[in-house]
Amino acid sequence: MTTGLMFGYRRGRLLETGQTTCYHVADDGDYEAGLDKVYTVYTVDQYSGTVNLDVPHYAAATIAFAATTPGTITDAANGLATFLTGDTIVVKGSALNDGVYAVSTGGVAGTIRTTEPTVLEAAGAPVKIYKRTTHSNNAVWDRRTGKMWSRYTSDAEKVGPASDGLLNWYDAATCFTLHGAAADLQMIAASNTLRIVGGAGEIDAYDVGDIIVCSGFANAVNNLPGYYVVSVTAAGADLDIVLDPANNTLISEAAGGARDIKLECRSIFGYCAAANAVGLGGYSDWRIPYDMELASLRNMEAPNALPSAAAFPGWPASYVWSSTTRPNDTSYAVYVNFSYGNVANSTKVTFYRSSLVR
Repeated sequence: MTTGLMFGYRRGRLLETGQTTCYHVADDGDYEAGLDKVYTVYTVDQYSGTVNLDVPHYAAATIAFAATTPGTITDAANGLATFLTGDTIVVKGSALNDGVYAVSTGGVAGTIRTTEPTVLEAAGAPVKIYKRTTHSNNAVWDRRTGKMWSRYTSDAEKVGPASDGLLNWYDAATCFTLHGAAADLQMIAASNTLRIVGGAGEIDAYDVGDIIVCSGFANAVNNLPGYYVVSVTAAGADLDIVLDPANNTLISEAAGGARDIKLECRSIFGYCAAANAVGLGGYSDWRIPYDMELASLRNMEAPNALPSAAAFPGWPASYVWSSTTRPNDTSYAVYVNFSYGNVANSTKVTFYRSSLVR
C-alpha cells in the first residue's frame, strides 16, 4: 500500500551542523546532512540603533538617600556591592529620587555615590535599583526555522553582579521583598490578577516589566517564579497587579495566610522582560530560547562552535543559557557552550550569558 509523502522534499529535516572538514569517512564533514543555514540580517528601520534595557538587580526597604552633590545612596542592609563604578542605574519606588544615575564610586555594600545629586530621603518603602544597558535592535531571521533572534547576546553588557553581561538563570537568594508576609494577597484567576487588599498605597513598588515571585499560596502554580507584570492599577483601596502567566493557569485564592511578593533580580528572565518592556526591535514577545533552538545556531567547524560571524558578530565562544530545565534535578538548567559545541547543564545560580529569540 502506498501512502505517499507526508512532507515535501527537504521539509521536516534538521539543520546542518556546519562541519565541513572531513576527519573520518562518514562523519559530518563528509556528508553534511540536513538543511543549510540561511540567515537574513535586519539593521534598518525598527531594527536600527539601540534601546535601554533596565534589568532589576536589588530591592530593599532599607535604602536611603543623602542630600548631597554628587549623590549618595546608602543601604542599612549592605546590599549595594553589586553596583559598580561606571554602571548606569535606575532607581524606582522612591518618593523623591526616582531617576537615572551614573555610579561614580561603587562596589561598596553600604554606600555608593552617583554623579547626579540626590535628595534627602529616609528609608521606608521598598526601593528598586536596576542596571541599565544598551542593546542593539538588530535582528536575524533564520529562514530555515522561521525564528527571529536578537543579533547579540548580553555578553559584555553592564548587567549582572560583575557588570559583564553574565546573569543567573534563577536564584531565590536574589529575589528581594517588595511586600512582606501578610494575609492580604488574593489571586483572581479569571483576570490573572494578583490583588493586594488594601494595598493601593504600595503602587510605586511595582512596574510593568517586573518579574515577581509570590509565596505562601496554597496552589503551587501561584508560587511559581517568573510572572511578568502587565499592569498595576489602584482599585479603590486595593492594588491590582495583572500578571502574564504564559502557558500556566493561575488558581483563584481568597486573601489569607502569610503570603509575600518578591522581585526576581539578576536573572536572564528579567533581562528578557526588560527587552519586551521597551519593544526591542519593535517586538514585545521575546523569550529565552529552549536548548535545541539555541544549539541550532552552532557551526561545528573548528576552531569553535560559533554561529555565522556575518549574522551574529561578537557572539561569545562561551556559555549561553537556554530556558530548559534539567529533567532529573530542577535546580539545574541547560546551556550551550559555543566554544566546545556541547550542550550541558549547570546549577541555575551560575552566571552565564543570555540570548533572545521570538
